[in-house]
Amino acid sequence: MSSVTKLSMVILCMKSPEALGLLFLPLVEHFPAASKFYSGKMQPQIIMSSLSSKPNPNRFCCYGCGAELQFEAPDAAGYVEPDRYALKQRHRQLRQGLCCRCRALSQGQILPAVAEGRLRKAGGNGVTSPEELRAQLLPLRERKALVVLLVDLTDVAGTLLPRVRDLIGANPVVLVGTKVDLLPKDTDEHAVGQWLAQVGDARIGGVIDVLVVSAKNGIGMREASNEIRGVRSGRDVFVMGAANVGKSLFISAFLEASYAGKPPRLPISSGTPGTTLSPIAIDAFSGGSKLYDTPGVHLQHRISTHLLPDELKVVLPRGRMRPYTPPSPSVVPTTFFWGGLARFDVVTAPKALRLSFCAFNLRVHSRSTVLADNEYAAQVGRTLTPPLDPESAEQFGALQLRRSVELNVRPMQQAADIAISGLGWVSVGCLNTLEDTRAAGLLATIDVWVPRGVEVLVRPPMPIAGLPTAGALSRAIWDGGRPSIQDRG
Repeated sequence: MSSVTKLSMVILCMKSPEALGLLFLPLVEHFPAASKFYSGKMQPQIIMSSLSSKPNPNRFCCYGCGAELQFEAPDAAGYVEPDRYALKQRHRQLRQGLCCRCRALSQGQILPAVAEGRLRKAGGNGVTSPEELRAQLLPLRERKALVVLLVDLTDVAGTLLPRVRDLIGANPVVLVGTKVDLLPKDTDEHAVGQWLAQVGDARIGGVIDVLVVSAKNGIGMREASNEIRGVRSGRDVFVMGAANVGKSLFISAFLEASYAGKPPRLPISSGTPGTTLSPIAIDAFSGGSKLYDTPGVHLQHRISTHLLPDELKVVLPRGRMRPYTPPSPSVVPTTFFWGGLARFDVVTAPKALRLSFCAFNLRVHSRSTVLADNEYAAQVGRTLTPPLDPESAEQFGALQLRRSVELNVRPMQQAADIAISGLGWVSVGCLNTLEDTRAAGLLATIDVWVPRGVEVLVRPPMPIAGLPTAGALSRAIWDGGRPSIQDRG
């Protein structure tokens, strides 16, 4: 490098902290320990709103959701008040603009952008559809990329994307379990990672690594940053996942862990499914490759599609999960109502059977199964909530028998999880018992009722703390046997 070139670079860096940051960026990427010397302010740029189109310098997008800014249609994506748009345009600040919806989301409002489920049936407002968001991701399967696939550890059944290979092709995957900070206190994160690897390999294939993190608290983010930057091999990195899995928050934590700082403007993170509406490219790597935030994939089999915004607030986490294990049924059959959203009928079971309900903010009510139908009809929307009122309960509709599950349970082991997509799971376990297990063993038959279209999965038990057999978790293994399952939906 000539002395003139060196002098020009020094002068440029004195005038522009961003330029200094760009000089340090390759160093930080290849030598993470150097990140403490990096203080430049990276400015994320929304390069495109479609993966199949070229960047358009005359197209200005909301940096919060990726939608193209406009001032003509208040009910459409990217809307900005005309006066505010004109002011930003006059000062050439449209690249730094937030749309009205993103400003409201950043203040904690729940504003669904996607018309789905009950909102779609009722003709509710929505600025896009699940099909339109999914179509934006299809060009990814034709590109060479590293896919960081996020899964919500509190709702693996509802966020581990089925048929994800239809979207990403043969691209390699780093599977990341998020929100580990919301699992019960004293849960072994390493054991959860091993469990996720087992479940992910069976569902996806082609996974090159599995990580467990909390983007909110920074748990595991340094390791995730090093792994992702180490295996990307010059490729673009696409952060993908189901709606509301935490992609935007993960990107913010990734940048902070990678470069000891984050840009002042990043995609909005909120509790509303469908926050990101278009791919958002961020200059985060050297060599011209990008880090992409992407629209969440909306899955119709999640129970959240059946909830109105106020009801969705009820089931959102407010702290760590605390599994609730009611006493053993005094009579069989016994029914357990999970709020007004799900029903579990214990048809046959040993006295030592225990069901542990793992979700957020929902009460469990038990009744004799003989009285269950009348009890639900009389109390849903009243004592059995959500739904939050009788009118919403009528729109919600009746629960339907979705699966009958027969399990072989063993003393002081968790036999399986029965997971309800978009809600949580029930861990089925057994305490020590004097019943004879030498012949047919201990059998439990459980009927699962959910709204029409909601998916129910039976899976290996997640090794979390707070279960009745927690002292024997090392023996709570999935022995490879398949439970007897009958679909009724």
